Amino acid sequence: MRIFLLAFSLLLPIAASAAPAPYYQWQSKLDGTIICRQTSPGEGWEQLDGRPFRDLNCTMPAARIDRPSSVPGFRPQPGR
Repeated sequence: MRIFLLAFSLLLPIAASAAPAPYYQWQSKLDGTIICRQTSPGEGWEQLDGRPFRDLNCTMPAARIDRPSSVPGFRPQPGR
């Protein structure tokens, strides 16, 4: 039982590291109206281009941002 509790407590943080669902643009089949939603609004709508977005207005792409591993010209101070 202790092994199970130990394994469960070690795996719990992995399950808690979830991200919010991305937003997608949806276009109406009836009149061409474009909206931004996380899930399909219904049968009369089709996904516009399949690109995910991070915000409710579908203006910020959900692409991963690669950050540099080091800052040019930065030297760590000794003893810190």
